[in-house]
Amino acid sequence: MPLAAAALTLTVAGYQAMATESSDAGGTHRSDRATGASAPCLAGATTLLGDLDGDSYPDKIINPGHTGTGMTVQWGTESGSFGRKMAVKDLLGARSGEIATAAVADFQNDGTLDMVVNIVEPADGDDPSTARVAEYRPGPLNRTDLGSADSRHSDIGDHGEAKQLAIAHYNDDAYPDLAILNNGGDGQMDRDVRLSKPGGGLNDFDYEAFEKYGEAGSWAEPPAMPGDGWKRFYKSCS
Repeated sequence: MPLAAAALTLTVAGYQAMATESSDAGGTHRSDRATGASAPCLAGATTLLGDLDGDSYPDKIINPGHTGTGMTVQWGTESGSFGRKMAVKDLLGARSGEIATAAVADFQNDGTLDMVVNIVEPADGDDPSTARVAEYRPGPLNRTDLGSADSRHSDIGDHGEAKQLAIAHYNDDAYPDLAILNNGGDGQMDRDVRLSKPGGGLNDFDYEAFEKYGEAGSWAEPPAMPGDGWKRFYKSCS
């Protein structure tokens, strides 16, 4: 068996083993929506395996640099293989000149991955642009356009121009949080935050949360973004 195929088989086997483990454990914080769905797991520093479309088979999400701007997805199959790599920005329908950012995590802790998306055309002046699309999309997601039956507007597109999205762990609960590298206008670049809600999902902007976990910066010296968000919540698949 070729080395790449062997590695893939072991990785998917690890995911399936975690499915059994999470089922046996009873799921203290989760109630799996899809039969056989398991907790997502890491197949590499920037590669997450988890069920994004609700069919109980692991999909592969790659997020280079943890910025959300170059994210790709490969849909999983019953055989344990993955389809061709597809750019998330193309699935979202980003237009020429627009910046599409996305963050993927199990925000509801139910075994199916969710997504936050933001699509904006960068401003050509000091005032930030308003997002054309800014949504929280609970899984399962549609394979064609990453749509969700339960999509709802997110205010991340109303408080500046999102340049990056990243998973974070700020308030020490079982649910992922969101960090936003945000063009606030007049040369200001901030790290905004959206904290998880009890029971799943994300809160809107909260000034106290920004004061505690956010940071103000500039274009010349932007604040650091978290690069270990997935690692804080998900174990290795192997």
